[in-house]
Amino acid sequence: MTPTPIRVLYVVPDLRVGGAERHVTTLLPRLDRTRFEPAAVCIGEEGALFGDLADAGVPARALGYRKRQAVPALRALVRIMREQRPHVVITRGYNAEALGRIAARLAGVPASVVWVHNHGDIEPRGRIRPLVDRLLDRGTAAYFGVARAQVRYMVRDLHYPEAKIRVIHNGVDPAAFDPADDRRAAAELGVAQGDAVVGIVAALRPEKDHDTFLAAAKLVVRELPTAKFLIVGDGPARAEIESRITESGLTGYVLLTGSRPDVADLLRAMDVVVLSSHSVECFPMALLEAMAAGRAAVCTAVGGVPELVVEGETGYLVPPRDPERLARRVLDVLADPEARKRMGSAARDRVHTEFSLQASTAAAERALEEVVLR
Repeated sequence: MTPTPIRVLYVVPDLRVGGAERHVTTLLPRLDRTRFEPAAVCIGEEGALFGDLADAGVPARALGYRKRQAVPALRALVRIMREQRPHVVITRGYNAEALGRIAARLAGVPASVVWVHNHGDIEPRGRIRPLVDRLLDRGTAAYFGVARAQVRYMVRDLHYPEAKIRVIHNGVDPAAFDPADDRRAAAELGVAQGDAVVGIVAALRPEKDHDTFLAAAKLVVRELPTAKFLIVGDGPARAEIESRITESGLTGYVLLTGSRPDVADLLRAMDVVVLSSHSVECFPMALLEAMAAGRAAVCTAVGGVPELVVEGETGYLVPPRDPERLARRVLDVLADPEARKRMGSAARDRVHTEFSLQASTAAAERALEEVVLR
C-alpha cells in the first residue's frame, strides 16, 4: 500500500523579491511529490515571485489582506486549512507566524512549524509578540533555522525551546549558474571591457548597509579609477542611495540596476561580490548564488555569513561598518587574478559539497517527516 503523501501548507506574508521568499519558491517545487503535496498561501499580495510557484505546478493563492485585517485573514486561513487538511503548516514572517499557527490550531492541523530566516530584529518586538509566541509554543512542533548562528538568537531573544530547533541550511542549484566570466551583461550597462567590476546583490534596505558599500567604493576608486560598482536590487532606500552616490562623487562609477531577472548573467560579469550588511543577515541566498557562480566574495562577518565564507579560501570577512577594511580586501582580490579565480572555484566547490539545493531539500524533507510522523 502506497503511503499517503504529507500535505504541506506554507503560509507567508507575500512572495516579493527576497532571500526568504526565494526559499519558498525553490523548496516547494522540489519536494518529492511521491512523499509530499506542497501548497502556499500569501496573506497579503502575491509578490513578484508568486508566479514561480504556479509555473512549477505548486497550488498557491494570495488573500490580499493588509496587516490590520487580522480577523478576516484568520477566518480565510482556517477555511483554507479545513479544505486542504494539511498535515503540517509552515509559517514565516510575523503576521504569518501568528495567524498561521492560530489558524492551524483552530482547523485541527496536526503540526505547525516556524521557519526563521533572520538573525535579529530591525525594530523592537514590543510586548505583545513575545506573549503571543509563548502562547503558541505549545502547539508548535518545531522551529527551523537556516544557520547555526541563529540558535543563540532563537533561544535567548525569541525564547524558543532549544530542543525544538532544527537548522537546515539554504541551498542553491549550482547547475543554474555558469562560472565562466562573461562581461556582456555589464557591457549593456555601460561598463567597459577593461573595468574591474564589483557587485552587490541585495534589497535596498537599511540593514544591507549600502552606505558602507558606497564609502568603500569611493576608497577603491581612489586607487583604481577603472573600477565600476553594480548595485543589483530595489527597495525603499533607493532614493537615499541615489542621493548618496551623487554626494559622494560616484556618479558614473556606481550603477543601480534595479531588480533584474538576469542576476546569473550579472554575476558572471563581476570580479568580486560584496555583502555589506550590518545586522540581521542570516544565510543569504544572494551570497550562495554568487558562490555557485564562482565569484570570490568580500563580506561583513555577521549572522551566518561566516558559515558560508571561508576566510582566505573562498573570500574575505571584514567587520561591519568598516569601509576601510572592506575597500582594502576588495582591492586585494582585484589585484590578484589568479587568487581571485582560485577563490571563486573554491566557493563553487563549497556549494556543491555543502550547500546544494538538493542537499537542502533532502534535509527539509527529513525534518518535515520527523515532525509529522513522530
